[in-house]
Amino acid sequence: MKKKGVEEFREFLENVLQAASNEVPVEVTFWDGVTKRFGNDPVAKIRIKSPKVLEDMMKQLSLGFGENYINGNIEIEGDIQQVLRIQDLPAVKKMKPSTKAIVEIAIHRLLTLNSLQRAKENIQYHYDLGNDFYKLFLDESMTYSCAYFKNWDSDTLEDAQRNKYELIVRKIGLQDGDRVVDIGCGWGGFLIYAASKYNIKGVGCTISKNQYEYANEKIKELGLQDRIEVLYEDYRNLKGKFNKFVSIGAYEHIGKNYAFMFFNKLNEILEDKAVGLLHTIGHNEPLETDPFTIKYIFPGGYLPSLEELIRRIRSVGFYTIDVENLRPHYARTLDEWIKRFQSNIDKVRSMFDERFVRMWWLYLNGASVSFKYGDCQVYQILFSKGQIQIPPYRGDIYKDWD
Repeated sequence: MKKKGVEEFREFLENVLQAASNEVPVEVTFWDGVTKRFGNDPVAKIRIKSPKVLEDMMKQLSLGFGENYINGNIEIEGDIQQVLRIQDLPAVKKMKPSTKAIVEIAIHRLLTLNSLQRAKENIQYHYDLGNDFYKLFLDESMTYSCAYFKNWDSDTLEDAQRNKYELIVRKIGLQDGDRVVDIGCGWGGFLIYAASKYNIKGVGCTISKNQYEYANEKIKELGLQDRIEVLYEDYRNLKGKFNKFVSIGAYEHIGKNYAFMFFNKLNEILEDKAVGLLHTIGHNEPLETDPFTIKYIFPGGYLPSLEELIRRIRSVGFYTIDVENLRPHYARTLDEWIKRFQSNIDKVRSMFDERFVRMWWLYLNGASVSFKYGDCQVYQILFSKGQIQIPPYRGDIYKDWD
């Protein structure tokens, strides 16, 4: 890299850090040994080990930062979440990656579109890392989605995940005799909760082999196999008719190009007057998914805006009944996962390697930051197939809920 380019990148970075110094004071040590402090009482100390780091960050933005962090070219001592807040500063958000980086990102997106075959590969890349790994930081129900802290100051993660399932049960008006479909059912947590409380028939589907095997073993262990089952199947191949639908944290994996197919499938398998709840991460504005996340964490993923979701719901003639944003609950959920991940970090390292540990540490903390300070939201959208009678008050959902 030419000396002039290094100086320009370094000057730009220093200007960004100075602009952020009132909210995020940091200390930075560069590869040449020079240390600079931006603001008072730094929340973190950052070490940049090579001038190439700056070039990567300027050209590839979050991808350049993320790759250099997981490869050890950037070290952060202190509050990594505060450091990651800097990406949401106006000066940084206005930055655009280089043309070459844009092309590379676009090619990667095309190669990970969720065709029937590729969707399975994308899901298995993330979810088949091993059940023993996920047990290190998830709650006992193996629920890998936003919890609901009904009692903010006292609920444990286990309490909050049960609360989330209870909230959904109440919103869809679940009752004995219902036929429930859960698309992207994970390790089966919702279906197990629902079947433990109601005499229902339920079907879930996942294209993670690990989730499929774990869920059915758990269902058999609890003696619920006559009520619910989990299929190792893509949602596009589901058969049957259902009067209740849920999808909790799976729509993020459908992909923008397949959203029409998802809702057309719902229209096919849901009976008239059926009620459904879609629980998904989304953006406030229509945005492309972060390139680091696409490449290293969730290939094929896409986070829709609320506008896109409502438009899709309306496109098949469904009626939107209620929309709730659980954004602060997901930040809290992620922080609980981070605590557990950190307490088991040596076990994670022994399962994988240091690079994996750094990648997941960045992912979990970055996700928490995106809900605290960024554009990420968590939408629960209740809808029906056809007009139905609905409770006159939202408060009815919480009636007699101790």
